[in-house]
Amino acid sequence: MKRRDMIIRALQAGALLTLPRPLQLFANEKRNPILTEVTGNGNPLRFPTVFTNGGTMTLGLSNVQVWPSQNTQVIAVNGSYPGPSVVIEKGQTFIANFINNLTENATTHWHGLSTPELMDGHPKDPILPGNSFTYTFPVTNRGGTYFYHAHADMATAKQVYKGFAGFFIVVDPSENFNLPAGQYDVPLCIQDHRISDIPNFNYNPGTYENNWGYLGDTVLVNGTPDAYFEVGRTLYRFRLLNGSNARVYKIAFSDNRSFHIIATDGGLKDNPVQATQFMLSPGERVEILVDFSSNTIGQNVTLQSLAFSHSGTLPYKQGIALDIIRFDVVNNNSSGGIVPAAFNPISYYDPANAIVPPRTFILSMQSQHPMHRINGFTFEINRIDFEPRLHDLEKWRIINQTADFHPMHTHEAQWQVYSRNGNTNLPPNDKGWKDTVMLNPGETVEVLVKFTEHKGIYLFHCHNLEHEDDGMMMNFKILDPIGIQQIGTAVPETFALHQNYPNPFNPSTKIKFDISTVERSSKNVSIKVFDVSGKQVTDLYNGDLNPGSYEVDFDGSKLSSGIYFCRLVTGNFSDTIKLVLSK
Repeated sequence: MKRRDMIIRALQAGALLTLPRPLQLFANEKRNPILTEVTGNGNPLRFPTVFTNGGTMTLGLSNVQVWPSQNTQVIAVNGSYPGPSVVIEKGQTFIANFINNLTENATTHWHGLSTPELMDGHPKDPILPGNSFTYTFPVTNRGGTYFYHAHADMATAKQVYKGFAGFFIVVDPSENFNLPAGQYDVPLCIQDHRISDIPNFNYNPGTYENNWGYLGDTVLVNGTPDAYFEVGRTLYRFRLLNGSNARVYKIAFSDNRSFHIIATDGGLKDNPVQATQFMLSPGERVEILVDFSSNTIGQNVTLQSLAFSHSGTLPYKQGIALDIIRFDVVNNNSSGGIVPAAFNPISYYDPANAIVPPRTFILSMQSQHPMHRINGFTFEINRIDFEPRLHDLEKWRIINQTADFHPMHTHEAQWQVYSRNGNTNLPPNDKGWKDTVMLNPGETVEVLVKFTEHKGIYLFHCHNLEHEDDGMMMNFKILDPIGIQQIGTAVPETFALHQNYPNPFNPSTKIKFDISTVERSSKNVSIKVFDVSGKQVTDLYNGDLNPGSYEVDFDGSKLSSGIYFCRLVTGNFSDTIKLVLSK
């Protein structure tokens, strides 16, 4: 059975298909009443429906039973809270006809996924009330746990808090590591709400919430309050998604058991890493393997958020201890899964290859009014704040000058966390492919990012959704790479790298070179630029070229004045010229 089919069958098993009960359950073993009495009270973990690719996603208000025998009005997709789970294989084309039946604008952002500009769900591309739009894009991302959620201008936080979000799980058939599958592969969307509002999802932020984010004091998992999940004495894979507006969780088990972290936002790590706790901020995903084989039938263990200190003020506070979900051990069934020794290796970026200087983003908050800013600016929907180029490796230095957490998220690419306060020895939930990284108060984090798929306008923002709606967001526009052009049709007789023109230059110059038939033994051509210390500052071209005369543009607008060297290499042939940048 294909891995995608196993996940879908697990989500559909025992489904309650009739409305108005849109949430579905896993098919649990028939429970022994004595064991149920031993393990305690609560509500069985729910699972949303599975979206059929090519179908319709209708957004609207729905009444669902979040708490038993009580109706809660939510913003649902196809009547489901959380929204239907998308399960799709890498390489397939995702298609969804999205209908907005709300009385306000809506967009859907496919968080962590690489999509063309018009498919990204940018707030500049709203779906007006009563209108529809077809989202369609090829799924090129690695296998992993992604999700979708609201992204309307100034309404993201409210719409997500009221239910507009769902899983988007990408399955890569080539990733076969004998991990737990089917009913042993369990997605868990963690969200906090307020006990005082039960059964409603009231959203009425004041100054406190605009400052620290909209926080609750009870946890729903897949929309289930006081959730429990029945497990066997075997290995499970749990996909943890922090779907909260602002709550940061310190994930651990009530018995302090160890588990293995196997994946981050963008899929599997290099290898499993054993841990007993980790931090999970809004928008982040972490996958873990948990073994219940040492438990006896009738025992239970609770996934918790441990208490930690934070500067926020009452009545709702960051860092309080919370129970998330209880696991009841009820049978001896086996998943057949293992903890692999390693996964496919990840090619980590070399910071020496990043263009210089790095981009710097300073996170701040205006004291007299809690307007959250990046580099002193609040979000303007029509303003472009910076312009990276396709295939350029960039280092982004993000500096948190506030007393709060900021989970920073980029659209359109997965990045790699490089350092925290200059320390490259990172926690295991940082290492790997990421699209969201949490900055602690006063912390500086560096990430390495390269946009390789699409051009256009995308977003960089804080995933504390109140901070995002309050202005902590920027537009960036991905541009074409510096181009390489063939000049004429004649084949040159010699290999040569010609002096650039103009030289000196400011800020750009053209570099001409000839590849003759002598170099046909190796068609690969690389053109790199180095500073006087020998450090590479950019890679102008790296690929195959037929014999011919070519010209490439070099943009030095991000470099300091000085002397640089351009080196052309193909096969056993190389040549170097001196470039003079004068600003």
